[in-house]
Amino acid sequence: MKKILIISYFFPPSNFVGGERTFAWAKYLHQYGFYPIVITRQWNNNQTNLSDKIHDNTVKHEMHQGYEVYRLPFNRNLRDKLINYPKLKVLQKALTFFEIIFSNFFLKALPFNNFFDKACEIIEKNKDIEFLIASGRPFQGFFIGSQLKKKFEHICWIPDYRDEWTTHQLFQPTNKIGKFIHRLEKISEKKWTKNAECFIGVGQSSINSISSLIHKKGIIVRNGYEKTSIIASRKEKVDSKDFVISYSGTLYAYQEIEIVISALKKIIQLDKKNICLKFIGINMIPDQERRVSLLIKGFENNFELIDRCSKEELSQYLNQTDLLLLTGYKGMKGWYPVKLFEYYYLQKPILLCPSDQDIMEEFITQTNSGHVANSLEECYQKLLHLIEQKEKGEISIPKHNEESILS
Repeated sequence: MKKILIISYFFPPSNFVGGERTFAWAKYLHQYGFYPIVITRQWNNNQTNLSDKIHDNTVKHEMHQGYEVYRLPFNRNLRDKLINYPKLKVLQKALTFFEIIFSNFFLKALPFNNFFDKACEIIEKNKDIEFLIASGRPFQGFFIGSQLKKKFEHICWIPDYRDEWTTHQLFQPTNKIGKFIHRLEKISEKKWTKNAECFIGVGQSSINSISSLIHKKGIIVRNGYEKTSIIASRKEKVDSKDFVISYSGTLYAYQEIEIVISALKKIIQLDKKNICLKFIGINMIPDQERRVSLLIKGFENNFELIDRCSKEELSQYLNQTDLLLLTGYKGMKGWYPVKLFEYYYLQKPILLCPSDQDIMEEFITQTNSGHVANSLEECYQKLLHLIEQKEKGEISIPKHNEESILS
């Protein structure tokens, strides 16, 4: 088998979607003639906070069927230790700023710089390692990949972009400090990928955007879903008399959730229907939790804001859901969110509102996995129809077009 070294800051048992991609590579690449060796940091079970103190913060080497994992101690620096002291927030921000700046020049400035030394040790012991992948975020992992390529010239070095970095359409700073950091990181992105063979992206739009900056060939490796990790019984009947809608994961400022909430409030007021919309994991961005809290004021009995939870708990919530909610990302094209694939596998109706008018809508249409709405009135009518279907016992599971998703 050909050996491949994978550097992935996020990896199970952490509860971050970024680790699912590299975890799948670790589990399945041996079926295609590759033996993955993964370097990651120590995580607590189901950890959802980046800076939590680790219970067993030692070096671990795990052997699994078809792959192995090195878990390195998490170096909890002063900035991380200050996270629970609101009065020292200014100092914490200052430390973060200097870390961002210096990490563009010095490996030692990276909180996970121990990845580099361990990677060197592994490559020295495994002269037959042919490939190296560093998965971003954090994109500073590309710095490690670039330096390893300089030291071990025979290795084929490939950066993996789960998201775009400095070319991201929605993350263009407007203030002076933000613009300065953005320019600095753009220089680093070009520099760290200069000695890469190619790069990996999740869709054609992001491939084109990244390639125009770093002038490398991009290869599409889409996100997907892990059947065994999502649910135990995906066709389970919903017990609640309410019509239950679930939005799973982080909500961002550029997602127009107002349309769905307004449509639901209209149904509650005019049609007197029993509805519950659950936002699962809404606490990941406090500003968005506050935003939703304001939008649902006066209708709190029909909405539930749930903190990020374990996969097992998420499975229970989604099994008791009538409709799965997605929203397009305003101003963003070519983005496949991971939850799109996970929702698909659940075999419950999906509502995309508003549409991205791009690949998410195309996916739902081609796979026959749900509904698309853009305006408040359109959303209102579709939701009311689905609620009345449930009341009559007629709500059906979409018959998915499996050939479409596999093509």
